[in-house]
Amino acid sequence: MEDHYIKIWNEIYVKSENASHTKLYIPTIFHRFSFTLWPNFLLTQFLTNHGSFRSYLYKMNKTTSPYCNCPAKTVQTARHLLPERSLCSKDRPTVLKSLPPPLVLQFHVNTVSITNFLRRIFQVLQEEAQGK
Repeated sequence: MEDHYIKIWNEIYVKSENASHTKLYIPTIFHRFSFTLWPNFLLTQFLTNHGSFRSYLYKMNKTTSPYCNCPAKTVQTARHLLPERSLCSKDRPTVLKSLPPPLVLQFHVNTVSITNFLRRIFQVLQEEAQGK
């Protein structure tokens, strides 16, 4: 009986237009069940793109632009900051450059290097917001 409800949940999740950012990392409910993950505050912000990212702050009318300060002037999302943002490139773990997001989440997200990198990203975002 439980499998039946999980299949229904998965179908709703996959077909939904919501959670597009989260689906980059967790494409299906079955994928989510394939690994042990206890999201913390930082990880939840990255998985949902509901952190101090300009795209989210712009959507919430908290900033005047959704664009990143990086040379590419790309819309600033968590997805942009993980593999691309040059400002944090020296701190970026190699695995973020070499694996697709679902595999990073499944096998590497709870590592010290990823956690430290996420902390560094939020530190940089806070410094930018304060004009430092």
